Amino acid sequence: MLSVSNLRLFLGVGALLALSGCGGGKIPATRYYTLDLAAPAPAPQRLRFSAVVMPFRAAGVVDRDRIVYRESREEVGFYEYHKWAQNPRTEIVDALIKQLLARGSFAGLTLFDGRSKGDYILRGSIERLEEIDYDSPVSAAVEISLELVDSASAKVVWSAAAAKTGPVTSGDVRAVVSGLSQAADQSIGELAGKLDSYLRSID
Repeated sequence: MLSVSNLRLFLGVGALLALSGCGGGKIPATRYYTLDLAAPAPAPQRLRFSAVVMPFRAAGVVDRDRIVYRESREEVGFYEYHKWAQNPRTEIVDALIKQLLARGSFAGLTLFDGRSKGDYILRGSIERLEEIDYDSPVSAAVEISLELVDSASAKVVWSAAAAKTGPVTSGDVRAVVSGLSQAADQSIGELAGKLDSYLRSID
């Protein structure tokens, strides 16, 4: 079984050979991926609060269409022919909203549109969403931070961060995405649980 690092080398050499072969080669097909995140049903009973959800920020290396890997702490690489079909920021925000509604944490959650108002503003940032090769075994790392802002005072009243790793079970990019999905799901669930506990403490 190929390791993820060896797979990248194999794919890169194969692409170069194909391009330099007689009669010209074919560029490898680009493959597209989405995160597989939980989508629980909304709870019928909800707390009284409402919130506007801002678009999440993302670290520069995360906010691209290509999947990120690190062979060392200092070196960042991108899969050339393996890309996100949808911006992971959008997928993570959607999953967080579903988790919070499933817990009954808010009466309503509205994506920011410049007009909607709520008791709170919910904003977050994706700090990591990447394959980690420099530790053994290879893993998928996700780190998300979240904060709740009181709309009336514009003050941050609650904040938390969650960092999780998921397994990469084979030398296949699909396994990397599966590990990222697991780590993102766990991070979202942890943040949703902490925020729900805070809201229930002040309700």
